[in-house]
Amino acid sequence: MATTEDTPVYLAADCGGSHCRVRLYDEDGMMLAEGRGGPANASLGLDQVMSEIFRATRAALGKLDGETIPLSRLHAGLAVAGLIEQERREEFVRIPHPFASMTAETDAFVAQLGAFAGGDGGILITGTGSCGFAVAGSEKFYIGGWGFPVSDQGSGARLGHLALRRALQAYDEILPSSPFCKAILKEVGTHPPEIARWSFSARPADYAALTRIVFTYAKKEDEVAVNLVRTIAEEINQLIRALVKRDVEEVHHIGGLAEPIQPWLDKSLGRYTAQPRGDVFDGALRLVNNRTGLINKSGKARV
Repeated sequence: MATTEDTPVYLAADCGGSHCRVRLYDEDGMMLAEGRGGPANASLGLDQVMSEIFRATRAALGKLDGETIPLSRLHAGLAVAGLIEQERREEFVRIPHPFASMTAETDAFVAQLGAFAGGDGGILITGTGSCGFAVAGSEKFYIGGWGFPVSDQGSGARLGHLALRRALQAYDEILPSSPFCKAILKEVGTHPPEIARWSFSARPADYAALTRIVFTYAKKEDEVAVNLVRTIAEEINQLIRALVKRDVEEVHHIGGLAEPIQPWLDKSLGRYTAQPRGDVFDGALRLVNNRTGLINKSGKARV
């Protein structure tokens, strides 16, 4: 990549509850490299979010061939899950950073911006957490996204939490057991006291990691696993219906749960499925170029 010190380089970041992904782009929109970090939901604190962004960015920069680009040359656009609380948003615009510029919005906002190229439409994210966001004419609004455990219906964290509770109910012979229940307990702890200790420090991503077991046993037609998947599918149906009720004509469904849950969703809602024009990284680039969202104008900080 032949550049000068004045040539802009763009950083697009997708910061979620399970991981942070960063992509670097040149001024023509060509991707140069990608890096990954750990959980970077705003609910974990902006210090952790920024730390994971730096880690993922350095990983991406390390993949560039023959050129060293300092952080001070990067124009950053960040899609940050959980960046919805006003106090957190105010903190973001003040936090020191080493980039040439830094702009952010919620992951749902940025994903919608990418999927609909700035036009009308709704986005539904069901990953570790869940959130809906839509633009319908002059109206912009969120559905859910208030964080685990009070919100995040239809999410991986919600499904994992339900799975663990159900497995404990089976252990205590409150409800019937199944091979799925035994598999969940084996994953987290053999006895309830171990599971209780695990829960004291468990993050949403830890609960979401249990979803692979749920879907594995649902495919085996384990009755308990099937019922849990059906429960989560109906919660996602409710989110889609809530968007449609607000005059949203197209909904793009993304996130780690979007693909495995698809066969379980209400088929009649398929007519609202959108064909996206771009993804969250396209949205992050638009965020930078359009100067949309939260713009951090603080002084630079060395990292």
